[in-house]
Amino acid sequence: MAEDNKIPVNSVVELSVDPNRTSAFISFNPPENGGSDITVEKIKKVLNENFISYGILEDDINLAVEQKRYNENICAARWTPPTDGIDGIVQYYFNKEKVAAPVEDEHGVVDYKNLGLINNIVEGTPIAEINLPTEGEPGTDITGKRVAQKKGVPAHYNVGTGTALVNNETQIVATTNGNLVFKNGAFTVEEKIVINGDVDVSKGNIDFIGDVVVKGNVFEGFRVASRRSIMIMGLVTSAEISADGDITVKGGVINSKIIGKANVKVGFCENSHITADGSIESPSFVGGELFAADKIIAKGGKGIMVGGKYTALNGVEAQVIGSENYVKTVVTLGNNAVLSEEREKLEKENSAMDGQVDQLGKILLTLDEHAKKGKLPPERVQMQSDARRNKLRLQNTIRANKKRIAEIDEALQLMQNLFVSVNRILYPGVTLRINSSVLKVNAVENRVKAVVQGGDIVLVHI
Repeated sequence: MAEDNKIPVNSVVELSVDPNRTSAFISFNPPENGGSDITVEKIKKVLNENFISYGILEDDINLAVEQKRYNENICAARWTPPTDGIDGIVQYYFNKEKVAAPVEDEHGVVDYKNLGLINNIVEGTPIAEINLPTEGEPGTDITGKRVAQKKGVPAHYNVGTGTALVNNETQIVATTNGNLVFKNGAFTVEEKIVINGDVDVSKGNIDFIGDVVVKGNVFEGFRVASRRSIMIMGLVTSAEISADGDITVKGGVINSKIIGKANVKVGFCENSHITADGSIESPSFVGGELFAADKIIAKGGKGIMVGGKYTALNGVEAQVIGSENYVKTVVTLGNNAVLSEEREKLEKENSAMDGQVDQLGKILLTLDEHAKKGKLPPERVQMQSDARRNKLRLQNTIRANKKRIAEIDEALQLMQNLFVSVNRILYPGVTLRINSSVLKVNAVENRVKAVVQGGDIVLVHI
């Protein structure tokens, strides 16, 4: 009878909510004495009364009620946390620090004259990739309120001279050709490099896509190359200089090689080889070999051309050609003159090869006669094969040379109105060649111009 007097105890939901409203947990007691059991509706009512409306885990709630998981902490609602944005970053394709060190090729050979001081870059080359920051996504707490995310921070970078942002500010590229350097917090493309001292073991060879200025000298065995212009304030000694633009050597060149795609101007020239697609100018040329697609000009100072070989296609001007010692000096002027020299060279080559062909013919004749009498030993068979092959090769070369000689002969019919101008003294020992005409100077001449008249070179006083 005592049990019949017990009071029924219903199953009651207890709710605990995280202070930041990121989650809500429920628990419920078992019913007693015939009290009412827990239901999903009771749980939802409690959640609703506490303004919990987002992220409700209905499947978990249903399962907990079904399994009668009394006195357990059961997660009934969970927020969606915000997704923070990703900070922007910069990925550079080049090292910011440049250290002078000998360059090693793919075979492991170290070039101690190439210290890699210059980092050539061409217009349009990517320098850096920029990953832009992302916004991220906001979250929602269990009451349905928006939870702000942390947005990504843009990467810090600077855009230097000669570079630009492209592709919606996701790349930094070079906007010009030059030397890529990192300074003042940014990559910069220098269109001109200045070597404040000498080009020697401390600097190594210079090979630059832009303009080069050397304030000192270029020493023996080193090379300076540019795809634009070169200015050297000092001397060039037993070195090599080449440029696609003008070359200027204030001091002068000694025992060096100069190759310019435009004009070349030097303080003096001694025993050097200079080739220019434009003009070559200096106050003093002594020895060496020069070729100018335009003019060779010796002016300023002594204005001399002494010794060596000088070839120009459009004109030669000098104060003095030759010397009192009658030093052999050859001046060749005009494209036809160049062709005449080529023709002479081809004729000499053909003459020499004709002799070789004749000699090979005699060898083959002898071997062929022996072959008719009986089998040749292996070494004789090899000799016969080599002789026949070499004879055929030489004959093909002779035919090619004769074809070129015919082309030259046709071109030599076209004469050019060219002259060599000597404003002071022309010495004996000088050979003048204008087009296909040649004059060997046998007497001292003053203030003359060498021109072609009636197929001969004559000296006209000026």
